Amino acid sequence: MKKNSKGFTLIELLVVVAIIGILAAVGVVAYNGYTASAKKNAVKTMHAQTLKYVSAEIQKCTLEGNTGKAFGANTANCGQINGNNGATTAVTALVGNSTDKNPYNTAAKAIASSTGYAEGQVSVSGSGKVITIKSCYVTPCSGSNITGESKVTIE
Repeated sequence: MKKNSKGFTLIELLVVVAIIGILAAVGVVAYNGYTASAKKNAVKTMHAQTLKYVSAEIQKCTLEGNTGKAFGANTANCGQINGNNGATTAVTALVGNSTDKNPYNTAAKAIASSTGYAEGQVSVSGSGKVITIKSCYVTPCSGSNITGESKVTIE
């Protein structure tokens, strides 16, 4: 008698399903690591870009004088920014014109006027002529999870 076998045995199919399951489990763990790292790096980049942007806009006000427009304003606001309490005006304009999203919570803005920390947020505060920028890129928002506090002084 001749046996005519066309197809896979049950054992062969179970082995294939087990291998696919193992590969999927490894892939999910790797993907979660990649996304966590990407979010962390996004916050660090936004912190650095915010610092550069604030410095450039303050320099713009220094060069253009009281008639200049900074932080995307429609009207001249450099006179207020160059004033004694200009940091508050600058922070309000920066936060109002910001369109970046928090990578950990896309419903929230990435740049907020705050003296505290929130995960994925660049916190900006102003007092007198000093603008302070600080960020938290992963909870808990303490220790090495916080990027360095940066300050920009209005001349």
